[in-house]
Amino acid sequence: MLNRLGSAAIWPFFYSIRYEPNRSSSASKPLTPPSLVRVSFLPRSRSRQSRQRHPGNHSLSFALTTASQNRPRSTVAMSSNADTAQAKSRSGRLPRKRFYRARAHSNPLSDSHFPIPISPADFDCSHHYPYFFPPGSGGRSDGDAPPRKVRFADIGCGFGGLLVGLSPLFPDTLMLGMELRDKVTEYVKERILALRASNPGHYENISVVRTNSMKYLPNYFEKGQLSKMFFLFPDPHFKEKNHRRRVISPQLLDEYAYALEVGGIIYTITDVEELGDWMRSCLEDHPLFGAVPEEELVLDPVVKLLSSATEEGQKVARNGGQTFRAVYRRIKLEEE
Repeated sequence: MLNRLGSAAIWPFFYSIRYEPNRSSSASKPLTPPSLVRVSFLPRSRSRQSRQRHPGNHSLSFALTTASQNRPRSTVAMSSNADTAQAKSRSGRLPRKRFYRARAHSNPLSDSHFPIPISPADFDCSHHYPYFFPPGSGGRSDGDAPPRKVRFADIGCGFGGLLVGLSPLFPDTLMLGMELRDKVTEYVKERILALRASNPGHYENISVVRTNSMKYLPNYFEKGQLSKMFFLFPDPHFKEKNHRRRVISPQLLDEYAYALEVGGIIYTITDVEELGDWMRSCLEDHPLFGAVPEEELVLDPVVKLLSSATEEGQKVARNGGQTFRAVYRRIKLEEE
């Protein structure tokens, strides 16, 4: 606030702050928005006479807002109360992104502390998809049928736009978003709960988990479990020394090929041409992936969502940017 006062804010004195209520409002009346409060910045001096020589020229008037305008008065009221956030989600009210501020990207090589399953068998699907795993089912969704498993994985799901777009297209397919940033993960959780509350019976097949997919992907998925994997607008990591942080690399493609079934598809898209060439080159050189023909992509309903479902894709479209897509299929080697 002091920076807005110009040169007076950096004057080499200590300042005292005096609050003066708006004289037009009566003291008996409650404070109703907008109410003006005048803040006077006066140089602190040892003598009262020198204080009186400064009539408070450096002052700033601003409007105070109250809770009736639904604006946060403190950081605690913004996002720290988890119970309040869950209550809002149950009522069907979508969370607001401004309460879940986070960095655009996170370092995947840093040590993070969050629970991870020891093996895919320890991943509790009933916690994420209660609609498909009712209580007392013993982890099985349909009687004696094999238990349902996650089939789609959105790596670095961001704010969950792709999951929300895919859910109506594949209502019986379990999908999992994997995100490293804790605040973004919390936002996606509340968004899914709110969508379920406002649309009963829908959006029950999507969920999100906070994890580092570059380190712990085999802890969540068995061999050949997934049919689709998505890598939409990943962090480009422009510096050459940081290329090892890229989510698409020859080493990580080995793990993705392990989790994908034969015939499964991996979707990538970015607005950085250099990164698009990098991902295409890595996929092209890998012996377990082959490019999907353009004729099939035209008929694939998922392809249309790659550039429009996510918040990042929408921003690129608004700015008239160009996107670079690479879609490859998991193929089978002769010795497999």
